[in-house]
Amino acid sequence: MNTKLFLSAFVALAATVATPAARSQDLGDAALNRMVSWFTGDPAVMDVPVDDSPKDYAEDTCCDDGRCGCCKRCCCSHDVWGSVEFLMWWGKGTHLPPLVTTSPQGTAPGQAGIIGLNTTTTLFGDQVGGNKLQGGGRVTFGLWLDPEHNVAAGGRYFGLGGDTTRFSRASTGNPILALPFFNASLQQQDAFLVAYPGFSQGSVNAHLTTNNIMGADAFTEIMMFRDYRRRVDLVGGYEFFRLDDWLQVDSSSTITQAGNPLAGVNAQMTDRFATRNQFHGGIVGLRGRMANGQWSLNLLGQVALGNMNEQAVIAGSTTFNGGSSSTGGLLAQPSNIGAHQRNVFAAIPQITGNLQYHVNPNLSFHIGYNILWLTNVALSGNQVDLNVNLSQQFVGPQRPHFVFNDTSYWLQGINWGMNWDF
Repeated sequence: MNTKLFLSAFVALAATVATPAARSQDLGDAALNRMVSWFTGDPAVMDVPVDDSPKDYAEDTCCDDGRCGCCKRCCCSHDVWGSVEFLMWWGKGTHLPPLVTTSPQGTAPGQAGIIGLNTTTTLFGDQVGGNKLQGGGRVTFGLWLDPEHNVAAGGRYFGLGGDTTRFSRASTGNPILALPFFNASLQQQDAFLVAYPGFSQGSVNAHLTTNNIMGADAFTEIMMFRDYRRRVDLVGGYEFFRLDDWLQVDSSSTITQAGNPLAGVNAQMTDRFATRNQFHGGIVGLRGRMANGQWSLNLLGQVALGNMNEQAVIAGSTTFNGGSSSTGGLLAQPSNIGAHQRNVFAAIPQITGNLQYHVNPNLSFHIGYNILWLTNVALSGNQVDLNVNLSQQFVGPQRPHFVFNDTSYWLQGINWGMNWDF
């Protein structure tokens, strides 16, 4: 009896809800159909004029009668176009290994700053750096090669301001400052004590900089399809891209332990890892334009295929009391110091979408979104080997050693700007 009562109530409730739900679905379908039709050529939605009254069209390369060139309402009179954009982008960033650590006061010297211990805290590293918002700009220029605007040639260039993640700390021994590494001779975790109570005092300055982010295209567009409100072009050409990444750790440590024969000796160490990625390749893609009145939607999807030249330069030095110096710091040793490069096949897919408002046939403004993906880049943080043999010139394994480690990378963000046709 309870089951029959429950089923009856459920059927009644479903019937009650179904009517307004169906009406809501009908309204939603109608709104969706109208939005789709607005950009797909339904004259009833686009309100195509039937008289000869003047009207501004977002796409002046196509006419409402299906013809191109001069017709009763539009004319391909704009043979050159261009745009200037302001970019607000951010990148994937670089994952850094633990580079500077600390421990609570009272920690034994053999345990201070050691990775893996519960008492150790990472001050710099073990994080993603270089992923902040960056400002930049992009310039585009194009030229129609025929009166009907079937073929165009152009180019564009963009650049970003770069991003820097910084760390700076000085100590007389409190707090403890340490540079962690894996001791290849002892086969255990170890740390160089920059500042430790009663033993040494010093400072650490480190920074990760991602800069010289730039790209340039030279392209040709060929009209594949168009009607009154839509146009699709085949895009082909050449692309250049560059991204540099630079990690540097500088430390200065002075021994203060009374009675130590090395008391007063100051050691300044520098470890530097710099990478440069340069891409050259060919582009293939599609550009689509959909317009209605003074509004238009512009979409570009393309992929560049070609060669990525990856370069890594590692340098290190240690200077004593501001005078004599030796090759190698802590993480940059003779075994990995030097210039390294290789070439790998890479792809750079990219999607751009802009919503454009046309003030008049010559001037318009847009806002949009851009995402760019790189399949292979070498970043400075990925070239660091924490496995170190400080006495490698005399005994033990040649560590750290260099092996190219690359990864994927992306850039994305908002772009807005001004466009002109003349």
